[in-house]
Amino acid sequence: MIGKRQLLVSLVLLGITGCSRAPDPKKRPVFPATGVVTYRGQPLIDAVVRLHPVEQPDDDLPVWIPRGRVGTDGKFAVSTYRTGDGAPAGEYRVSFSWQGPLKDLSEDEQDQLPELMPQQLTSPHQSGIRVVVAEGTNEFPAFEFN
Repeated sequence: MIGKRQLLVSLVLLGITGCSRAPDPKKRPVFPATGVVTYRGQPLIDAVVRLHPVEQPDDDLPVWIPRGRVGTDGKFAVSTYRTGDGAPAGEYRVSFSWQGPLKDLSEDEQDQLPELMPQQLTSPHQSGIRVVVAEGTNEFPAFEFN
């Protein structure tokens, strides 16, 4: 009979080894991607950065738009399938959205806020900003607006 201590150790080891799951064949591999967004040298808190693929993949998998929300320090981490997981490798057009800091606002109140980014930056085809996500860890050049 297994003792409580042995059972606990076995469960912990199983949990550790179970964390490295096989890749999901229905999802593209993603790679960490981070960056910074500032306006006149200050963090653009709660801005959303979206990555739009320049070329559509030729597989039958759904296309997700990776995105990241800017924190109080101006930094963001890109998410595709889950928070901070990164983006598939490839070239992307970048768009931005910002409605001001969203602290203490309900989702309904947030939905009523106007877009504050210049229209050119809200469009991936008009922003003129592109980034590349490569295999491995990616740090984008700072996005600085005046």
